[in-house]
Amino acid sequence: MIRRSLLVMALAGAAWPALAQIDSMTQKPIVKAVRDGDEEKVRQSLLKGENPNQSDSSGRPLLMIAVMDGQIAVVDALLKGGALPDALDRESYTSLIRAAERGDVDIADRLLKRNAKPSAQTRQGVTAMMVAARLGHAEIVRLLLERKADPNVADFTGRTALAYARQTNRGSIETMLRKAGARE
Repeated sequence: MIRRSLLVMALAGAAWPALAQIDSMTQKPIVKAVRDGDEEKVRQSLLKGENPNQSDSSGRPLLMIAVMDGQIAVVDALLKGGALPDALDRESYTSLIRAAERGDVDIADRLLKRNAKPSAQTRQGVTAMMVAARLGHAEIVRLLLERKADPNVADFTGRTALAYARQTNRGSIETMLRKAGARE
């Protein structure tokens, strides 16, 4: 029985590169261009009528792929092409939450200028501010507060951004949130 399980795992592991190769052969040119960070090809694809709100094979919107890779020029091209800043991935994260994870103030600012919801929540109730507070990205927290994100939104466990800041010993963020009216 153990041998059979090991054989199945070995075969599945050996098949993975082949599956990845098939994915790269079947993906649309705009998806490849976004993954490669090729702003010009992204722009050309959009001009040819490609939808900027597509998702890749793992369910991530194209905008989110560019955000997670820190590709500012591609993010700008997709937003100008009509990409929705609040599109969700399979985990119900938005591109703004992903930018907060990275601590990328420039991309977060671009998304907010394109009307990304500053207090959007995942299925678990997590917001970009909670993520930024937990990870110590004070500039993201400041930006979100400037854009009127609610510091008192709680996740499904009842924790707010202030609770996350305190749990991770982020004193300056805790102070910033308290000045903005955050409470427990």
